[in-house]
Amino acid sequence: MTTPKSVTLAAPGAPITAEAPARPPADTTTQPAVDTGTHTEHDTRTSGSLWRSRSYWVWLVSDTAQAVGSTLQFFLIPLLVVLVSGDAALAGTVAAVGFAGRIATTLVGGVLADRHDLRRLMVLSGLSAAVVVGGILAVIELEVGLVALAALNLLAGVRAGLLGGASNAALKQVVRPEVLPTASAANQARDAAVSMGGAPLGGALLGIGAVPALVVTAVAYLVSAVSALVLKGDFRPFLSEESSSIRGEIGAGLRWLWARAELRRVMAVALLLNLGLNGAVTTLLYHLATTGESPARIGLVSTALGLGMLLGAAVAGPVVQRVPSGWVAMVGLSLAGLSMLALPFAPGFWSTLAILTLGILGAPAANAAIIGYLMHQTPRAVLGRVMSAVELAAAGAMPLAPLLAGWGLAAFGLRPTLLACALICVVAVGAILTSRPLRSLPRPEAWAPAAE
Repeated sequence: MTTPKSVTLAAPGAPITAEAPARPPADTTTQPAVDTGTHTEHDTRTSGSLWRSRSYWVWLVSDTAQAVGSTLQFFLIPLLVVLVSGDAALAGTVAAVGFAGRIATTLVGGVLADRHDLRRLMVLSGLSAAVVVGGILAVIELEVGLVALAALNLLAGVRAGLLGGASNAALKQVVRPEVLPTASAANQARDAAVSMGGAPLGGALLGIGAVPALVVTAVAYLVSAVSALVLKGDFRPFLSEESSSIRGEIGAGLRWLWARAELRRVMAVALLLNLGLNGAVTTLLYHLATTGESPARIGLVSTALGLGMLLGAAVAGPVVQRVPSGWVAMVGLSLAGLSMLALPFAPGFWSTLAILTLGILGAPAANAAIIGYLMHQTPRAVLGRVMSAVELAAAGAMPLAPLLAGWGLAAFGLRPTLLACALICVVAVGAILTSRPLRSLPRPEAWAPAAE
């Protein structure tokens, strides 16, 4: 729930664009392909075991390296501001600027993913992220000031919004539809491992110094770019014959999402739940930073979340295959939201970590069910726009999380701020439990035929 891999779902069967001419074979042209709704004999996507597919492994390395870079950057920037200024509110403001840049450009990024070769966008994403981190390193070393750091964090957010979603969209071109639930569950385990290890790694590196921490972050992004460069497959866009404006193309993706009652509800739930959960976690991180805790101990908060995700991911695959997707989503998301009610009353540091670990156990299965269903049903022609719109709905309130944490701590203290976050989560849980369309989603074997 705390990563760009947002939770959502979509209903099958609604048309998106006019039917287009047949797609040319992948090895005969370099022009953009056209969506036909069917596979051709040149389809090279993985249909058997994920672990025997070279393309999936290369994609996984690239996506994982980008996730490591993003995790380190998300962890390091606010703490660097706190260490320089000692001001949690200022750290929250700098972090919110980066989030705002991402949110403002996410929908345009979806259009780019549908218009351009996804592999090239993945390469550009990794290279540009490494350059931005290099700029942040220069600002820290030259002591230029926090305004310059905030500007670079804004640029990092814009880069993530425009290019960061290409990797997610590319997964559907790497594996066949019947493998998507398994791939989504595997990715949840990977995300858990990154979440569990990224923050302690960032804390350990920051304990050595800002330079090694930022250098490792830049190297992770470069690994992502190089891996994407050698990724095999057909990642060209599916384009209709009639061109449209960026606004028109964004509108087509939004209309596809809005036509689905269960998706409208889950988008609202994701927005509220992400705000409440991220607000609570960020509040804990800022509280620990401003009370003199070591970076390594601060990193244990994210480790606790990662451990819960990893344990949940260990059983996510069988759960997603055997239990109706609607119930998987409802139970997993409700557990995460309701656990926040206990957080303000945790008697100590270790009990706080236990609540975070137990509360997030159901999230991997919920994410795998929802993301797998969404990608299974969404045609490649609009997949970038749909995924970006979903991410926007899930992360739209996230710029408020560091502001809520920073200013809430400064004005009211730890417990009232955590209670405010818990109240937001309770509202989200109420919306989950009252959604009949969400409850009716079946198991993957009963999903409608995939749109290609």
